[in-house]
Amino acid sequence: MRLEYYFLALILTLVIELSIAYISGFRTKKCIITIFLVNIITHPLLCYFLWINSVISIIPVNYFSIVVLEILVALLESVLLFFSLKQKYLNMLRLSLYINITSFVFGLLMFNNSF
Repeated sequence: MRLEYYFLALILTLVIELSIAYISGFRTKKCIITIFLVNIITHPLLCYFLWINSVISIIPVNYFSIVVLEILVALLESVLLFFSLKQKYLNMLRLSLYINITSFVFGLLMFNNSF
């Protein structure tokens, strides 16, 4: 992924996921900052893994593998949110799945990726 596309993807992810979290009722300053920071951690990790994968082919890249990776990211984010925000894990899991599915679908629509 070219660097300018990475930053565009990061900014769009943050805007979409923070907006969905806000709409979903996570409106406190602590919630917004935490969700922002969690995304600043997980987004580069996923992109770095995909970049490494493009060099050494750890897994085949297709819609299935991307969905699996997105689910793993959502699980990691739900755990980070759970420990950071001290809210029920199931609520953090729902939030994480919801915001990640939304940003994933927007990304597919905007970038029209073909893996």
